[in-house]
Amino acid sequence: MEIEWGDGSPFSDFEEEHNTSHHGDDDNSHVNGAAANNEDASDDDDAWEDVGSMPHNDGGGVLSDNSDHMEDADGSNDMHVEHLPEDWDALNAALNAQAAAEGDGKRTGAKPKVKRLTKVEKSEWMVQRQAHLVCLLAREVHVNRAINDVTVQCLLRSIVPAAVDVNLSTQAHQGVVYAVQTLMRWFRLAFRRRPYAANEGQGAIDFDVTPASLLRAFFHRQGHDHEMVALFTALCRSFNISTRYTVSLDVPYVSKRNASFDHWFGVDVSSSNDTVSQKPSDRTSMRSWCEVFSEASHNATTASKHPTSSWVHVDILRNIVNQPLEVGRVRGRGAVMPHIVSLDDQLRAVDVSRTYAVDWARTQPLRCNEAWWARQLRVGDSNANPIDVANDRLPLPTSVHGFRNHMQYCLEQHLGMYEWVRPRKPVGVFKGLPVFERCNVHTLQSAHRWLRQGRVVLEAEDPCKYVARRQQHLPPPPSQTSMYANPVPFSVATAVVAANKDNDDEEEEGGDKQLPLYGLWQTDKYISPPVVDGRIPKNEHGNVEVWSQAHLPQGSVHIRLPRAKVVAAQLGVDFAPAMVGWELRNGRNVPVFDGIVVCEDTAEMIEDAHAVLEQDIVEKAIAKHRKEIAKRWAIFVKKLLLRKRLRDEYG
Repeated sequence: MEIEWGDGSPFSDFEEEHNTSHHGDDDNSHVNGAAANNEDASDDDDAWEDVGSMPHNDGGGVLSDNSDHMEDADGSNDMHVEHLPEDWDALNAALNAQAAAEGDGKRTGAKPKVKRLTKVEKSEWMVQRQAHLVCLLAREVHVNRAINDVTVQCLLRSIVPAAVDVNLSTQAHQGVVYAVQTLMRWFRLAFRRRPYAANEGQGAIDFDVTPASLLRAFFHRQGHDHEMVALFTALCRSFNISTRYTVSLDVPYVSKRNASFDHWFGVDVSSSNDTVSQKPSDRTSMRSWCEVFSEASHNATTASKHPTSSWVHVDILRNIVNQPLEVGRVRGRGAVMPHIVSLDDQLRAVDVSRTYAVDWARTQPLRCNEAWWARQLRVGDSNANPIDVANDRLPLPTSVHGFRNHMQYCLEQHLGMYEWVRPRKPVGVFKGLPVFERCNVHTLQSAHRWLRQGRVVLEAEDPCKYVARRQQHLPPPPSQTSMYANPVPFSVATAVVAANKDNDDEEEEGGDKQLPLYGLWQTDKYISPPVVDGRIPKNEHGNVEVWSQAHLPQGSVHIRLPRAKVVAAQLGVDFAPAMVGWELRNGRNVPVFDGIVVCEDTAEMIEDAHAVLEQDIVEKAIAKHRKEIAKRWAIFVKKLLLRKRLRDEYG
């Protein structure tokens, strides 16, 4: 049965978009010839994966794409350039040279050099993308609040015919899906869908969904796509149906900075003076629909012998029920929606991108950091909803490649060098390989790395694993540099100490130059040694590693003054240079020192002495500056007197 909108026209908007022919300007195509065909072909390659938008039809409800995706080949409407008569020769010469250069490039087949983004540019791009996602998520939360408006829901419930209400009551055993389909048939007949047109009414369309805009659409019995989805979601919630408002948070691609924002939302501006090139992907970038919860015993849409409770996809605009993969296919071949969020009536946000992903292996690399995204979705406690908890567990992938970077499951062969599974309790088996939960994967670090984070490895703990230590580029031994520099004198004591040091290093590294790694559960909080008799405890290099305030010895203070080391040496106070990190210099890691570590009792004395030293240095600098000024003035006055004497004597 085909459902029709209010005036009887079929609601087949997106299904007929690919069948609609795009007519261009025949005259322009004949004039431009092969060049225009090449431009059209390249434009078609860019737009082949998108779905066009639908301008308004007088019949109402049926939308067709009659806009041209390509700009005029001659470009006469975009730019008019006037040249003086004497410039034509130079202009023709420049154009011929440019055409010859382009022809040589095409014949040689030289590929343009790809300019890769720097680390700073990647970081800035990621921050911009995250900020855009946060803004889009905040907007959808605002829309969801408007859907929960009691006035809107009561008005929608009041206009539902009694026959529909009775049908829902008598056919309650059919389940939620049947009730939603009944409401869809009535809603599509009662409300009309308005096209997007920038020149409609007094001005541009307001895309901000508020209770006032929903009431306006309700009384007019017509509205735009985003208003129709919001109204139908409110209608389902008025019948106490568990309904979620679902939206794809797409980041639009801006090819022209001065282009209008209307084509992102499917606005038809073809009748305006300023023609904007509209791509189907831009016009359908804002996509929203709703989901209803179907109980296990009433889920008649699945043919499984063991039905389960699930959220059913409902698209009121395209009259589609329980076809989630159609959302991705309507974008076109190769389209990816990395972030899809559902919001319920309690303002809880849940990421459902996995449900609507046609190819999750291509979608997952385009997503933002999962930990960061999970924090942004904590508008409410989504795990508190038992409906969401039942749908948290995903089915096992069907291939080994599917386990790579999977958000819930992993194989041991896909673990990184510094990753470890604990507890080792497999949740399944795939082709004889144990499958573990991704949440049980922990990061291992060396004992020195844990010490930097304020934790120390317990003595009774054995390493979880060993990894090959990175090869360090050390200077050659003295035997290889004896002809270039003075060799180190040999002694038995030096040889014994060197041999003992090598044995200790081998034992510490695992016996075969391997680096032992430990987990967080094998460490304890680091307790720094105390200061004894005013003596600062130092490491084997004579300094103190200050990675945080917890690494300072008990009873010591970190003084970050430029001449604190000089002052402490003059006062005869025991101190230790503070090493705060490492930096790469000349291809090698060298320690970075900042200030000194001294006892708390002597800290105030050192600061006062440092202030006196700084004052003395400033006074000496001022005196030196004044002396230099007086010297230069003396030279200047002598030159003036010399010039005066020469003028007096020689006129």
